Amino acid sequence: MQETKKTTKSTSTKAKSTTKKTTTTKTSAKKASTKSTAKKTSSTSKSSAKVKTSATKKPATKKTTSTKSTTKKVVKSAPKKVDQVIETKVEPTTNVVENQQTSTVVVKEKKKDHLHLNKWKMLYMWAPLLNIKRKASKIVRKNRKYPDTYTEEYCYTWVKKAVNKLLYVLDVDIKVEGIENWLDKGVVLAVNHQSNIDPAILIAINNFSKQQPLAFIAKQELWTDKKFKNFVRLIDCIPLDRNSPRSALEAFKEARELVVDYKRSLVIFPEGTRSQSQEMNEFHPASLKVAQMAHAPIIPVSIINSYQVFAENRPKRVEIKVVFGKPILPSKHISLKTEDLTRFIQKTVQENLNKWEHEKMKYALKKLTKKDIKQLKEEELEKQKKAKKTKKKSVKDIFKIVD
Repeated sequence: MQETKKTTKSTSTKAKSTTKKTTTTKTSAKKASTKSTAKKTSSTSKSSAKVKTSATKKPATKKTTSTKSTTKKVVKSAPKKVDQVIETKVEPTTNVVENQQTSTVVVKEKKKDHLHLNKWKMLYMWAPLLNIKRKASKIVRKNRKYPDTYTEEYCYTWVKKAVNKLLYVLDVDIKVEGIENWLDKGVVLAVNHQSNIDPAILIAINNFSKQQPLAFIAKQELWTDKKFKNFVRLIDCIPLDRNSPRSALEAFKEARELVVDYKRSLVIFPEGTRSQSQEMNEFHPASLKVAQMAHAPIIPVSIINSYQVFAENRPKRVEIKVVFGKPILPSKHISLKTEDLTRFIQKTVQENLNKWEHEKMKYALKKLTKKDIKQLKEEELEKQKKAKKTKKKSVKDIFKIVD
């Protein structure tokens, strides 16, 4: 019995130990499992956190890239705006600099012509002036339908009468020097251009009994202008498109025929445009090629003071002076280059302008001296009168002396 009790105790102790071991193993397993689960959870949490962070970072990176791209776009667009602003600011300054540097070469902005008509003369001249425009359109229409109804002589003389009426109303006086140099044959007149009235002045001077009738090379825009389109068709005028060189060659060929075959006095304005002042622009070198093509003499002509006719602050009467220089024969200018020829003619025209300015200054000085003498005499007379008045004693002064 004792042995059995011992065996049962031993078995019970063994069972307890086994149970303890199992519990310990279970607890260790639980701990291990908990540790592993904790590790797993930590790893999963880390991985999830990483995934989350990566997921969160990816759109962030996209945003940053988008922001970068936007910033790039902004950076690219910003200098464009700045360039535009700079361009708008720089353009006028460059234009100003060019105008300042080339004030003698570049033509200034053209001012509008102001017509200053004499009001008293217009009271009885308005009807003839209106009739001029109507008759010009009538002659052009009839010559289109039935050519040679109005002869060239009639058209020239009628235009000259119309020009004289216009100059009469505008209060313009013309003085001419060296008109004997205008030869009675095919000639090229190289004229400076101050205003739109220059052709009218040359027509008014032209005497058909002594000189050949005039022909002009004019800009093509006049053939569509309401004011001049009919008058341009009544006289020998050749249209010239200033932008195309082909039209210039065609115009030169027609001008050569007029000078050689019909012996016209061809008028060329080598400046190309109006100067609207006493200063003269540079001559275009190819403008006098016609004279060399036609073997015709060139006469330099300088028109002085014509810009004042359409000026805002003009005098009541405008005196225009026309100076004809000595003719340059073809034997002298054919061998020259066109550039050298234009320089020489420009110099002669400028010399005539300078002479007139010098004479004007002298005349002004003489006038000033006469005025000064009159003023001095008047001042002296006033002083003498004052001195006489002071010498005369008043009645009060006499009574003071008696007392």
